[in-house]
Amino acid sequence: MSFQTRLFITLVVAVITALTVINFVTLYFFIEQQQRNEKEIIAVYQEILKLNKTYPLPAHIKNYQNELMMDRSYAHQRLKEYSKTLLIWESILVLILLFLFYRVLIVMVKKERETEDFLTLLIFVLSHKIGNFISVIKINIEILKIKPDQAIFDRLCSQCNLLNDEIKKTMDTIKKLPFLSKNREKVNVKQMLLNTVSKFYTEQTVRITARDVFLETNPETFETIIFLLLDNSFKYADNKVHIKIFNNAIAIRNDISDVSKGAGVGLQIVNFLSKKIGLNFKYRAKTDHFLVLIDFQKR
Repeated sequence: MSFQTRLFITLVVAVITALTVINFVTLYFFIEQQQRNEKEIIAVYQEILKLNKTYPLPAHIKNYQNELMMDRSYAHQRLKEYSKTLLIWESILVLILLFLFYRVLIVMVKKERETEDFLTLLIFVLSHKIGNFISVIKINIEILKIKPDQAIFDRLCSQCNLLNDEIKKTMDTIKKLPFLSKNREKVNVKQMLLNTVSKFYTEQTVRITARDVFLETNPETFETIIFLLLDNSFKYADNKVHIKIFNNAIAIRNDISDVSKGAGVGLQIVNFLSKKIGLNFKYRAKTDHFLVLIDFQKR
């Protein structure tokens, strides 16, 4: 039995127990109050009869040898009507509370599953990228053993720095996952893009068409999105990468020799993060190019 199911059953039992106690106390005081009212009403009618013996009595008050008594069936009927009304309103209240709690529970379960799936995805991607980095580093080290080359050494340093950035970025994302959609600041999209591009070493031709565009968003998450998109473009581009910033969007287009390259896991992370901060993420693969678009407009 899942934790959510146990929590739901516990709430039902707690609500029923609480209402049972409340009903017992309420009915107890209702009966006591009804008995006091009956005594007061009978005392009033007795005083009236002393002054006027022919005064007509209500149907629920009986006169037995000059002694007034309340008809018990009338008292039982009042108690029955009160209990029925109380039960109806309590049933409505319980149903509303259980429905609201059920909806909240569904949302919690959905978010929990999304977070769990996302963390699994992050770990898978990180392990996959670490494996790729290690393979590249091993190859370059073997080349250096044969023939020292400054370009290869620089490439190794760049790869190590990139791996370090990847690990830090992933850990930061995991730490900030519960707060991704809460902290919002005004960021300069152009400046953030240029800073992120500078972290990459690539042999492709990179063309950037940018303007100063400001966006109210979560800066850490938005930077992670840009980093993942650039990483995907540089990794699978054949020769060229074109990045363009519009007033309400970022488009990244790269040529590609094989559209089947890559598992698309990074794009799944981008899609998850984009939804978290209210952005639209779209991509399109053609035979000779790949295009991704981050739309700033609200959905």
